[in-house]
Amino acid sequence: MRKTPLQIVKEQHGSKADLINKLAGLIESEEGESDDDHKRRLRNVSNAKLLHLLDIGERTKAAGGRDGLVAKVLELKGQGKDHEYSDALKRKALGELLELHASVKHRVDGKAVKKPKHLRTRKN
Repeated sequence: MRKTPLQIVKEQHGSKADLINKLAGLIESEEGESDDDHKRRLRNVSNAKLLHLLDIGERTKAAGGRDGLVAKVLELKGQGKDHEYSDALKRKALGELLELHASVKHRVDGKAVKKPKHLRTRKN
């Protein structure tokens, strides 16, 4: 039987408050929002959403943060000097940036691998 989000939170983090404390350091607060207000706002979010935000925060941190993700996307796309595009990427949500990075990386990796000649299809 599949575990509920509440069971996962209690098993992995102890309580919702502990999970919120971990998230507060990973997820950026809104402009002009204090840490207490940020935590208060996160208390009203469902457990499933908090687990999703934790996943996004950890993956972003592993990739080097928002600036690291933007730099990797620009490098993969070959647009390292495009400052306007860089600024537009920095305004995107972290989830969008992670998905964009994964899709660009997949596209680049797919192009780099060529099929052997005997597996290529011919069009007559």
